[in-house]
Amino acid sequence: MLKLDRASINAPACLAEYDYHTQTWDDFRGGCKKQLRFALVQLQGIPGITTPEAAEYGVRCAYCESAIYHEGHIEHFRRKSQKHPNGYPELTFEWSNFFLACGADEHCGHYKDRRSAPHYDADQLVKPDEHDPEFYLYFHSSGEVRARSSLNAEEQHRAAETIRVFGLDNGALIGARANAVRSYRKIKDQDIEELASWDEDDRNEYFLYEIESTRWQPYATTIKHFLLGRT
Repeated sequence: MLKLDRASINAPACLAEYDYHTQTWDDFRGGCKKQLRFALVQLQGIPGITTPEAAEYGVRCAYCESAIYHEGHIEHFRRKSQKHPNGYPELTFEWSNFFLACGADEHCGHYKDRRSAPHYDADQLVKPDEHDPEFYLYFHSSGEVRARSSLNAEEQHRAAETIRVFGLDNGALIGARANAVRSYRKIKDQDIEELASWDEDDRNEYFLYEIESTRWQPYATTIKHFLLGRT
């Protein structure tokens, strides 16, 4: 899960033209929807690199960190449904309630709000533009995601609920994260003898450089947590 800086991106001004009292999400289309999608692409892409000319380069799902090569799913963090008991129709056109998700049915946004989804409280989830996901979640090189052991009971609940509600423990995601680290680890193991001969400061500097160079790859947090374990 990514930490996002929403304050770095201006909300599309056209959102103010929509009123949830008289309009629904089905009414939201055309130019304003394109503006919203691009603002989310900027929010979740590479600063200074993800541009209108290369709109999808570097864009990853806000929740699972998989690459988004298509338009993605404009996701309401809090449900917009007027009929759902836990719906927030007043947030239907609210910039702070939007993320761009991968569109998978087995995890992330669609999974969270599927018809058969068990109850959840959005206030008890990690919201990646308000919380630091890495404070709550540890991505193991096995591909598993776990609540940090250092958390208090309330924080443990938030971490566990985030994993459950977004399906971050989905088998396909576990495999993809493990593969991202496995392919990277094969390269590193070739250099293990040389690295062992370096002094500690040089090794740490090397791994920190590798963390920075992979930070925009899919599942970068899993790679980062693996490499941090080597420092």
